[in-house]
Amino acid sequence: MFSRFRPAAAIALTLGVAVSTMMSASAASTTKSLSSNFTLVNLVNGPNNGQIQYIKADGSNWRDPEDITGFNALGDQLIKRQYDDTLLDAGSGSVVVSTDGPVGAVVQIQARGIPNATSGAYVGVSQGAAQANVPLVSHHGTSVSGATNSQIIIQNASASATNVTVDLISLTDGAVIHTQPFNNIPPNASVSYDLEGESALPEGWFGSAVIKAAGGGEVAVVSNFFIGPDAMLTFNAFTSAGRKWVAPLIASRLINSLSTPITVQNVSGSTIPAHEVKVTCKKDPNAGAGLAPTLAFDNPNPVNNNASVAFNPVTDLTNFPTEWFGACTVTTGAFDTVMFVQMRFVTGNRAGAYEGILGTGTDKQVVVPLYAKNLPSNHFASAVTISNLSDTQPAHVTLVYKGAVGSNAACSFTKSNVEIAAGGSLIQNHRTEDGVPELIDGCVGTLTVTSSDQPINAFVQLDFLQQLGDPFMAHDAFTIAAAAN
Repeated sequence: MFSRFRPAAAIALTLGVAVSTMMSASAASTTKSLSSNFTLVNLVNGPNNGQIQYIKADGSNWRDPEDITGFNALGDQLIKRQYDDTLLDAGSGSVVVSTDGPVGAVVQIQARGIPNATSGAYVGVSQGAAQANVPLVSHHGTSVSGATNSQIIIQNASASATNVTVDLISLTDGAVIHTQPFNNIPPNASVSYDLEGESALPEGWFGSAVIKAAGGGEVAVVSNFFIGPDAMLTFNAFTSAGRKWVAPLIASRLINSLSTPITVQNVSGSTIPAHEVKVTCKKDPNAGAGLAPTLAFDNPNPVNNNASVAFNPVTDLTNFPTEWFGACTVTTGAFDTVMFVQMRFVTGNRAGAYEGILGTGTDKQVVVPLYAKNLPSNHFASAVTISNLSDTQPAHVTLVYKGAVGSNAACSFTKSNVEIAAGGSLIQNHRTEDGVPELIDGCVGTLTVTSSDQPINAFVQLDFLQQLGDPFMAHDAFTIAAAAN
């Protein structure tokens, strides 16, 4: 979940991910056994060689390293399934991917082979940091969808053993409720901190977390937020802050019960006054004609340092109209913040999460490591929401679908000069026949989106459409500064 450069003939990027294969999580936030897979995508328009290392919690090799082959052009894809890897013993650990040039990685975590699914997804982190922030964590909490608990996975992104502390912060006053140390974590290894069993926290507790590495160390952090018997929201902790955030898709009490709470954590070092966290939203063109074209609201109360404020369409009937969906921008004035979005189907167990996108980004190319159009074998499908980061000018984009090796020729095509409204989003829905009609069922591959004018970004939804429980996941995409060459 981190990157570093090493002396070599070619620049090497190291990217780590926390993965597991049949990891028992009994007597914790979930009683299910979880397994994982990850998808790598080439972010270089040319050859990109490398190696994959698997590392146990004690820092030893989980299995022999693997060479990366077949990366010859931008968008080339490689999928590694830990649950099918006979060289991995049952357990959990981390992965470090070293390559000659940039790559992207998306990890899926799933409870497989049981009637009710549990699943989450997150992107591999390409840069560690001395501190990581998690806007929302819970211990024995309650929600309209069931009990809530959090699991924090911490990877040492340093070249030497590192001590780490986790501060758990009260949402109400920003006070540190409990500090949990993790000492001498080996290089590249990861540890798991399950708040379900944390006796130092009061019952029904919600808060935020700040993870710090000591002595010049660095960490990368992933959070699993469990709701009810099946739902799991997986998202990356934040290692950098911003003052303008974009949520490409916000939904309010849709007919399928989807709502998307926004949580903003104050990491500025001081208190954010009331009305300084401003949310402005623009309705999607496909939303109901009678709904408000724009929404605007803010925080009614101050937000203390390291505490969080939530804007929740599940319960907020004033600011969020029923069956409204669109794109939202959050600005926080002179105060540094981080933001993530929950995607909750309130009447069921389906749930996912994605990190807010920095609205100050300048990249004009987005790469999606994995798209899927209603796969006949397991009804797996995706949806991609592409955000125009300009508030004032429309973006004009070209979408290049690239089918996986061996796929039907119809899985590769180009769609040119598609307009995205200022501050708006474009949804590519691969779950229905008319969503992207150029694709046929069974297509799988990568998607590259290039803007000719405005900066863009995107996030991805992944779904096993006919599974019970929580087969739903979401993650951010990858951006490139300019068209690859």
